[in-house]
Amino acid sequence: MEKYLQLERDIRFADNGLIYTEESRAILVPTSSFGILRKDLYTNIGKERVKGFLIRYGSDLGRKDARIIKKKFKDEPIKTIIKKGPVYHQLHGHVIPTVTDIKVKDQGDKISTYIEGIWEHSYEAEEHIKQFGLADEPVCNTLVGYASGFLTEVCNQTVLFKEVACVGKGDKVCEFVGRTVDYWTDEMRDELKIYNEEPIVKELELTYEKLLEERNHLRNVSIIYNKLTEEILKGKDLHSIMEIVYNLTNTAILIESDELQPIAFGGIPEEKLVVFNQSFKGYVQCKESMKKNFQHTKTLKLDDHNRITTPIFLQGKTIGYSSFVYQKLEKENTRFLQMIIERISSICALYILNKKTEVEAEDRMKGRFLDQILNEENTKEEILRRSSFVGLDLFQPYYIAVIHFQMPNKNYKEQLALLDEVMNETSTYFQKQGINILMGQQANDLVLLFLKSEIKEKGVQVTCLNYLHNLSKTHASVKFRAGISMQSEEIEKASDSYKEALTAMRMTTKANNIMDFQSLGILGPLINSNNKKEVERMAIYTMNPLFDDFDDHKKLEIIKTLYVYLLNGGNLEQTASDLALSLSGLRYRIGKIEKLLEQDIRNPEVSYKLLLSIQALISIGKLDLENC
Repeated sequence: MEKYLQLERDIRFADNGLIYTEESRAILVPTSSFGILRKDLYTNIGKERVKGFLIRYGSDLGRKDARIIKKKFKDEPIKTIIKKGPVYHQLHGHVIPTVTDIKVKDQGDKISTYIEGIWEHSYEAEEHIKQFGLADEPVCNTLVGYASGFLTEVCNQTVLFKEVACVGKGDKVCEFVGRTVDYWTDEMRDELKIYNEEPIVKELELTYEKLLEERNHLRNVSIIYNKLTEEILKGKDLHSIMEIVYNLTNTAILIESDELQPIAFGGIPEEKLVVFNQSFKGYVQCKESMKKNFQHTKTLKLDDHNRITTPIFLQGKTIGYSSFVYQKLEKENTRFLQMIIERISSICALYILNKKTEVEAEDRMKGRFLDQILNEENTKEEILRRSSFVGLDLFQPYYIAVIHFQMPNKNYKEQLALLDEVMNETSTYFQKQGINILMGQQANDLVLLFLKSEIKEKGVQVTCLNYLHNLSKTHASVKFRAGISMQSEEIEKASDSYKEALTAMRMTTKANNIMDFQSLGILGPLINSNNKKEVERMAIYTMNPLFDDFDDHKKLEIIKTLYVYLLNGGNLEQTASDLALSLSGLRYRIGKIEKLLEQDIRNPEVSYKLLLSIQALISIGKLDLENC
């Protein structure tokens, strides 16, 4: 094995600072600059064309060095001249070459040769990994070109080199094999095609044409983008904008939500819309797969159509997908549409952001209006005048619902952030349901006003039940409870309905997280009347022995035991199951309660007074047994 050192090449620095090698002017270029050039070429003219370009570029370098060496060492044996090639190659700074095997036969006007070796520290392999990561094939194209060009010039016949291992694709070292015609194998035919392609000058012309075409694409894309932006500023809806895209590109376009539901389209017949959408859903399989695999623009071949699809991002989240839909396209058009669809994605995000801002502003206005109604800040005449601005006729039967939610182990700021998130989701949910509501906030609770005419098909109970179910799916760790007022027709007395809903909400349990006020029976009106203080004082007096004998936690535990026992009508087995107690443990607690109260709690009159007292304290917020 022979390893060549850097020597024997004339390198001269002129007084004016210019560099010359063998009387030819030279330049020093960092390998990183070559890496950037290589990346740009890959992007603009494609991998295969770049490969040929780089091999022919290297071949030209090799041929020029071969002519210099043949002239300088014309009296040396041909094998010595061949060995000078790696020396000159190393002095270009490209690589450290080592020849491991060489065969040379002098055939008169031609030289036959077979050569093997390794390349260490290939600048091409290093830069390719930096720019693209590991490749799936050898990448040292200028090195292959240089060796081929050098030996072709020296041997006076075509010598083809092939890289059989490469650091750029994960191998430990780059290995090469070079052969003249008599050593060729079938696999060398593919390599020969590269040398028969257009020369470098022609390739540069093609590259220029490609870049010119790309510039024209960018100009056309910019015109389309500006046109669509103008249409948004004019207030056009998304469907109208997509029709404009179709007319400008002559290609059908489809916008789908993150749930893969069509929301706008252009150039697609109604009967095809569902077919295309279902085909796409079948390809994606699930939303999680979609979000994971569609972070960038993709070209898809589906059973009944093809797509160029890109995600729509808003505030760091994927909120939908834009797709050009077609049967067949020219390759140039595909590239053009890829550039456009990414701008369309930005346009859609801008449109959705504008709509989101409008909706949030409207929701804030409605929320403030509802807060004023609940706080009795407006007269009946003011409510009538302002209701026209929110698009709701408030002088008809309505219900108030209070939604309370609690996320475990969250601080106050996190609770407020959750409230904002839930309010946005609530607005979106009822918009999709086609139900107009007023939504506001009281303390840390969400307050909703439903018009009977808006929910007459399902009713307020089912509407709230479906709504809470939807919230629970999105926020699995959050506990949601809802209280519903009785039907009212006097909007100026909405504060009374709010108090009814708040009372009902406090009476909810883990088993029943929705309660309407009318189901409370006589307890509801009793608590909601003006004698609230007297009711509270009497309830505490009735329960007083249980309040005085224990600390806070133990006190609530005992009262909860009594409450569940009374709700179950004195059924010990059911009560023990609900409280996760043994029967003996429950009997002990019941005995303790009866001893403290000095009453038989199985007596119907006693049990009714106790149950009513506990419910009264819960309904006015003096007792919270849900979290004990």
